[in-house]
Amino acid sequence: MTLEKFTRIIDLYGCKSARWPQSLLAECESFVTNNIEARTLLNQQYQVDESMAKLEVPDFPGLETRVLNQSLPERNRGFFEEVISWLIPDEYFGKQVWRPAIAACIPLVFGIVLGNYFSFGIGIEEDGFQYWDDELAMLSLTDYTETNF
Repeated sequence: MTLEKFTRIIDLYGCKSARWPQSLLAECESFVTNNIEARTLLNQQYQVDESMAKLEVPDFPGLETRVLNQSLPERNRGFFEEVISWLIPDEYFGKQVWRPAIAACIPLVFGIVLGNYFSFGIGIEEDGFQYWDDELAMLSLTDYTETNF
């Protein structure tokens, strides 16, 4: 047994040997009888325990009631909770107005997301872009000021 280990046992279980672990009881008692520092440590712990026993806890009348009846601070909501509370307000009228709009927007959002991720076999080729560039250039050169049709 070392002094550090005995100090840890005293800190965890107190100075009364009845509280010490049964597996270490004999070892601790023999360490106390053979070591002066251990006895000094044990006496200091007895003094601390006696001093702590003399302290009286002040009476706080109504403390439990005050703690239980106090209002809690507002909870910090995350981004998604803010969006949901904006889309679906707490009042009854807001829920009735926004629900059809949300229901109508769901397929639109689904279509946008689906369209961004898949091409569905439509390929964009460079030749097509060049063709459109030529057509736009020819249209820009056309004179539309003539009134003969």
